[in-house]
Amino acid sequence: MKKHLLTCIFAAPLLLFAQQTYVWSVSSGSWTDPLSWIPRRDIPQPDDVLEFSANATVSAMPAAANIGKLRIYNNAVVTVSSDAASIITIGEVGVAAPHFIVETGSALQLKGNHAVVFQIETGYSGEVRGSIDCFDGAHRLLSKSASSLIFKNAAVFTANTGFDGNPFGITYLNSVVFESGAAYINKAGGNPFGASAPNAVCIFDPLSIYIYRRNGVGSSLAGRTFGHFYIDGNLRFSGIGSSRDCIIQNDLSVISGCFSFKPNTNGSHTGNFNIYGNVICEDTAYIDIGSDNMPGAVQLLGVSQSVGSGGGSGSIVIKNLTVNNTTTQLDREVTVTGLLNMQNGIIQTSVSALLRLGATATLQTAMHDYSHLLYTDMGSDNAYIAGPMQKQGLDNEDFAFPVGLNGKLRPVILHHATGDFTAEYHNSDPYLHIGAAMGSGIHHVSHIEYWNITGSGSGAVELTFYDPNSGGVTDMNALRVARYTGSEWLEMSTGHYAGTPGSNGSVTSGTLNEFGNFTLAGSVAYPNNPLPVLLTGWEAIPGEKNILLRWKISEEQHVKGYWVEKSTNGISFEPVSSFIPAVHIYPYTYQIIDKECVSGNNYYRLKIIDEDQVASYSGVIMIRWSPPLTGISVYPNPAKEKIFIKIPASSSISTLAVVNIHNSVVKWIDTRNLTIVCVDILNLSPGTYYIKTIRGQSSLVVPFIKYNQ
Repeated sequence: MKKHLLTCIFAAPLLLFAQQTYVWSVSSGSWTDPLSWIPRRDIPQPDDVLEFSANATVSAMPAAANIGKLRIYNNAVVTVSSDAASIITIGEVGVAAPHFIVETGSALQLKGNHAVVFQIETGYSGEVRGSIDCFDGAHRLLSKSASSLIFKNAAVFTANTGFDGNPFGITYLNSVVFESGAAYINKAGGNPFGASAPNAVCIFDPLSIYIYRRNGVGSSLAGRTFGHFYIDGNLRFSGIGSSRDCIIQNDLSVISGCFSFKPNTNGSHTGNFNIYGNVICEDTAYIDIGSDNMPGAVQLLGVSQSVGSGGGSGSIVIKNLTVNNTTTQLDREVTVTGLLNMQNGIIQTSVSALLRLGATATLQTAMHDYSHLLYTDMGSDNAYIAGPMQKQGLDNEDFAFPVGLNGKLRPVILHHATGDFTAEYHNSDPYLHIGAAMGSGIHHVSHIEYWNITGSGSGAVELTFYDPNSGGVTDMNALRVARYTGSEWLEMSTGHYAGTPGSNGSVTSGTLNEFGNFTLAGSVAYPNNPLPVLLTGWEAIPGEKNILLRWKISEEQHVKGYWVEKSTNGISFEPVSSFIPAVHIYPYTYQIIDKECVSGNNYYRLKIIDEDQVASYSGVIMIRWSPPLTGISVYPNPAKEKIFIKIPASSSISTLAVVNIHNSVVKWIDTRNLTIVCVDILNLSPGTYYIKTIRGQSSLVVPFIKYNQ
C-alpha cells in the first residue's frame, strides 16, 4: 500500500506539467487571459504549444514569455497588437519541429507602435507557408540559428505601412531563407539583410521574389543578392554607391514607375548589376541605370536572356552594358550611353527593338578572327549583333558595326563618318531580296549576303569578307563595293583593299552621302569573282519523315557541281549529299531529300565547286523539325483552307496546338473524344506550321505547310 502511494505522489507533478496544446478560443482577447484558450491556460509553461485555427485579434501581450511552439492554421488571420513591448521566445526541448508555423492560407499581422518580437531560440526552427505582415512599429521575427526560419513557396512577408527597421534583426547571419516562390514585399522600413554587406541575416534563393512597392530612395543594393527583383513604384538611387556588386539571380522586373540608379558622387558606385535572368519593363515603366559617376555596369551573365519584354512602352537606358551569356533578345529599344562590352553572346535585335549606342558610347568586344584587319573591337563569331544596330552622333569618326548572323561575325565599318547610322547584316541573296539589275562596271554581286546601312550624313563604307563564308574571293583586284540605287547595283568608287584572297579582308568605297543596301561585287573585268552561280531559290520543306531541300539556278558559269552540307548548331557543317554535278541547263531546279533529320533546328548550305575546284558557299537556311506524333497524321499537306488531324482512338491526347516557326501558339485544338479533327487555317499566313502536344518533358510535332495559291 505504501509503495503505491509513493508512486502516485511522485507521478503527480509530471502529469501536472506535461506538454500541453492550447487553442485560441475567442475572436478578440488578451494573450495572458486564461479564458482566451482551450483548455484554460492558468499556468503557462515553456513547452506549451499555442495554436490559432480561426480569425483572432490578440492584445495585452506579456512583456516576456517562453513557449514551445506557435502554430497558425486553417486559414486563420491572427492580428497581434500589444499595449506594451513584448518578446515571445519560441522553442523548448521535447517539442516537435517546426516550432513557429504559419500554414498555407493563414496569416499573422503585427500592428501597433509597441514592438512585438517573436524570437526562435538557438537549435529550433520556423516555417512560413502563408503570410506575415508588419505594420506601424519596429516588430521583429528573429531566428538565432542558420537557415532556421524558412519562407516556403508562395509564402509572403510584407513590411507594410508604418513599419520601421529591419524585420529579421541585425545579428543572426543567414538565419532566414526565402526559398523558390517565396516573396518579400518592401513597402516601408529598412532592408531585410540587417547586417552590413556582404554579410546578411536574410538569404534569397534564385527563384524567390523581392518586390519594392514604394516611392523614393531605396536602401543600398550593393553587395546584396536577390532572386527575382521587382520594382512597383518610383524608386531612385542617387547618393548610394559601393564597390560591391548587386546580384540578381533571376529577373529584374519594373512593374510600374521607374528604376533609376544614377549616383551623384564621382566614382561612388564601381560595383556592377549582375543579372542572370531577364530585364522586364511593363506598362509605361522605365529603366535608367548609370551616370558619369558610375564606372560599374549592368552585366548580363545568364544563358538565354531578354531585355525589354513585358509589353510596355517605357524607355530603357543603360550607361555601361556588359554582355557575357549565350543570347540576348531585345524586345524593345535599348540605349547604351557609355560602354557596350560584348564578351560573349549574340544580341538579337529588330527594327522595333533596336540597340542604340549614344553619341558618347564606345564599343569593346572579344577578339575576332579577321587576321588581316586592324580593328580590335568589332565583335567575334561568339559575340555580335544579329539584327539592326544604331550608332548616334558620329563626328568625322570611324566605327565598326559588330553585326553578323548564323554563327558568323560579318562586320561593316564606316570611315570618317558624320551623322547617325543604322547597320544590319543579311545572310541571304540580294538578287532575290533586293534586285538583279547590274549597273555600269558591275558584272555580278554576291549571292550570299548584303548589308543595309541607313542614316543621314556622310562616310566611306568598308565591307568585309571571310572565305569561304563570303563566297570565295579569288582576286582582290576584282572586288568592288556595290550599292543598290533603287533600280540597279552600282559601284561606289572603290578605293582601298585589305586582306588576302581565300582568307579574309575588306574593300572600301569612296566617301558617300547616300546609303542603303550594300554588297560585295565583281568587276566586269573579272567575271568569276565572287560566287559565279545565280541562285533564284534555296529552300527547305519539312515532311513527316524527312526534309526536302531544293534550289533553283538561272546561271552557273564555270560551276562543276554542288554538295549539300548540314549542321545542327549553324556553325559546324558536314556533307548530307553525295557530289551533285552541274547540269548547265537554265533555269533548272535541283532537289535532294534529307532522311536523317534531327529533332529541333536543322541548318543547310550549298557548297559550290567551280571548275578549278575552288569552293564557295550559299547562305544558310534553317528549318525546325520534330518526329511526328505517334499515330497522328495531318492531311492534306500542303493545305490552303483546312487540314484534318487523324488521332488514334486509343490516344489520351486531349489538346493540341498549332504553332508557327517561332514556336508561338496560333491556335489551340480540343481533341477530347475525337478521332478526326477539322482545323480552319484559311486566315493563317503562308508558311510552315506544326501540330504540337506536350507529353511530360518532351514535345512531339507534325509539320504542315499553309499556302495561298
